[in-house]
Amino acid sequence: MDHRSDTPQPPSATPAPAAGSVVSQRRRRFIQAGVVPVGLTLASRPAMAWHCNTTSAWGSAQLRNGGASVKARAEAAVINNTECWTISNWAYNTARSQVRNGVSPWTFVVNAWYSGKSATYARNNLTVAKVFPAGLKNVSATANVKNLLQGDPGGYGTMMLVARLNTLFAGNGVAQCVISSNGQDMLVQMAAQGPGVFRPLNSTGAAWTKDDFSRYLRENWLVA
Repeated sequence: MDHRSDTPQPPSATPAPAAGSVVSQRRRRFIQAGVVPVGLTLASRPAMAWHCNTTSAWGSAQLRNGGASVKARAEAAVINNTECWTISNWAYNTARSQVRNGVSPWTFVVNAWYSGKSATYARNNLTVAKVFPAGLKNVSATANVKNLLQGDPGGYGTMMLVARLNTLFAGNGVAQCVISSNGQDMLVQMAAQGPGVFRPLNSTGAAWTKDDFSRYLRENWLVA
């Protein structure tokens, strides 16, 4: 398919705020661990649809921490239909029909940051520093993004990069997922502060661990 007629617009440096079925085995595993993500606690939401919540709302709504009123507030804040690209899509520049009319993801990187260049050039040159100018804790700023995605698809750095790229380029309201109530991009905060330091806005709980980072990104469909 020829997509030369598509004219994606470069994103701003920081996303601006804007106006399927989970198998029973996975469901049981979460519940047995005492962790029920928003998608499982909010029965009225379609389990099949990709959806997300902010770090604050998601963290508060965990079963072991939040009561019914907290979950109700989280339900009201759920953002639905946030289809975005998977780790594999970004690693190998493959498309999803649900995202940007089936245009491959690196097309948007080229339009934003490497005008006039090829997708191959962008993939060979995009570094962590370009995606996270304020830094990605514990990951080298000069590391090549494509190499990280292909070499460590389940790693902390990869998940953070894919989440950021999706908020910048996937559309579908994905950018809203990480914007706090005061307009702050919490994904940028997560990256700059890192595990062991980052806490959601107004949180009085413990700093998030790498596992908390991973669970938030996966259970809110920012990476898949």
